[in-house]
Amino acid sequence: MRDYPMLRYFFGAYMHHDWREDYATEWAALDDFMRSDPGVAADFSPEVSRLLATDPSEDELRTLLLDEYFAAAMVENQGWKYRDWLQALANHVQSASGHPRAS
Repeated sequence: MRDYPMLRYFFGAYMHHDWREDYATEWAALDDFMRSDPGVAADFSPEVSRLLATDPSEDELRTLLLDEYFAAAMVENQGWKYRDWLQALANHVQSASGHPRAS
């Protein structure tokens, strides 16, 4: 899979192994990311779209996020599929920023 620098940045810097000490939810982490780095955050949703367009399996997404981007988010324990969770994060960014769906 290609590299996705904004996803790598968000998951490594905001969803790291002790992110729950800083944020109550992943949505709070994402809101802080958008406030702290609005220019960078603008690339988040397009990167999610590009990643999901490559049609990775759930295992591939899990490996990318947990092993390569060092995210500490076991979303399957919350009933999510990684694909759906990533899309929900991207939708949240789009809604919060007032931008139409990223292509």
